[in-house]
Amino acid sequence: MSFSALFLVAVRLLLLLSCFNSVALTQLQNDAVSCPLNFTVLRQLAPSPKRRSLDVATECRYVLQSLRLVQSNYLRLTNSFVPPLNSSESCWSDYQNLLKDYVPNFDILSKCGFQTSWISQGCMNITTRAQFEAVVPKSVVNSIVDNCNQSLLNGSPCAACTTSLSNLRASYLIGASIGNVSDCTAFPSIYAAAFANHFGPTDIGTANCLFSLDFATPGSAGTKKRKKIVIFVALIGSGLGLLVIIGGVWLLWHKHKEYKVKKRKEELSKDRERGLGSALESISGSTNLIKFTFDEIKKATRNFSRDNIVGRGGYGNVYKGVLLDGSEVALKRFKNCSASGDTNFAHEVEVIASVRHVNLVALRGYCIATTPYEGHQRIIVCDLMKNGSLYDHLFGSPDNKLSWPIRQNIALGTARGLAYLHYGAQPSIIHRDIKANNILLDETFEAKLYARPTMDQVVKMLETDLSVPNIPERPIPLVADIDDIERSISSSGSGNLSSSGFHQYHS
Repeated sequence: MSFSALFLVAVRLLLLLSCFNSVALTQLQNDAVSCPLNFTVLRQLAPSPKRRSLDVATECRYVLQSLRLVQSNYLRLTNSFVPPLNSSESCWSDYQNLLKDYVPNFDILSKCGFQTSWISQGCMNITTRAQFEAVVPKSVVNSIVDNCNQSLLNGSPCAACTTSLSNLRASYLIGASIGNVSDCTAFPSIYAAAFANHFGPTDIGTANCLFSLDFATPGSAGTKKRKKIVIFVALIGSGLGLLVIIGGVWLLWHKHKEYKVKKRKEELSKDRERGLGSALESISGSTNLIKFTFDEIKKATRNFSRDNIVGRGGYGNVYKGVLLDGSEVALKRFKNCSASGDTNFAHEVEVIASVRHVNLVALRGYCIATTPYEGHQRIIVCDLMKNGSLYDHLFGSPDNKLSWPIRQNIALGTARGLAYLHYGAQPSIIHRDIKANNILLDETFEAKLYARPTMDQVVKMLETDLSVPNIPERPIPLVADIDDIERSISSSGSGNLSSSGFHQYHS
């Protein structure tokens, strides 16, 4: 064959190849389809295009993670990890059109080094959900669901989820990846966001945890401010609501307490009128002494509160209390009591109640009761002496010093009280224990003696013919000389004052 013939054949082959390439290009263009990926979900998550500028590397990372979120949403809807190969160009084009509203003049493929086909190529030739679940055991998939199927806003749930995904990737997705778009590193997160988490990939918490996308960060100053306002308003509202609830509960409790007090007063009033009240009955026909119930005593002393103790002694403790009518009283609670001594105690109370004088402590009432927990109780109720005892003022705080006029008044009051006990009471009561502790002072510093004989004294007074000193016609003057008193006693020959009374002797 000649050279001219060979040249002619070569030209024909070139023309044929040119025609073939033209036809192939036309066919490829005709086969291209629209992108099935829904990039508008990114606009829904980040509606505001205003954001701070970032460096290229950070921008590319956001672009890649956002693409994986879109792919997860696509997987959730179609069970496919990647779009068809013939849609690659249209997908990049759609993504570029969206991105220009947020980052102008940023070309994804050239800036980030991505290739067009990478968006449609998967890890280890895995492109569908079925292929993924064929590689990963069902038990591992169930473990991912257990760890990731919850809100991932907080750090602890997110950490549990991402740890299980890392273990999956290290154990089962160890093949080669094509490019760095849909690589094996991303597939576990894409799958978990689509199927393991019921909130889905478009949830703020899921996007933040699995794709490291914080959609509240770019241009979020206004959003954060609004959140702070909402939180502040919520706290104020909750606080006001709590105050209203507390106020309502307190008001109901106060009303209930008032109702109980009112009801109790009505019951006591009816009992007094009928003479049937167990809480307020007379100990005898000769006195107006009140018998209180043990419950009334407990209420008056706030269940015998330690804060109400105003005195202690060998017989027991003295409590201050407030009766139902508002009056303040002192309550002596005797210890080591038994029911066998109640009769003597009642006689003692009768004797004390029958002795009344301005300088003696007035007895208001008493209580005899037996309870399952406290045992047998005996309590007497007296007027409360608000200024304590003479001992408190003589030997107590320096601030409680008494003036001399008050001291003189106390001495005279004490003398009058003793004189009445020894010579005015029938039968006579010998005090036998006069001391500063037993001289009580009311609100006006008037001296008050507690005329309590011992149990033995009461029994002897009531059951024997114990001789009682005669009441002299002329009581001993308060300013009498001790020698005159002794001569008056000795002149009677009996050790007592003569019946004719005190006589002043002159030397």
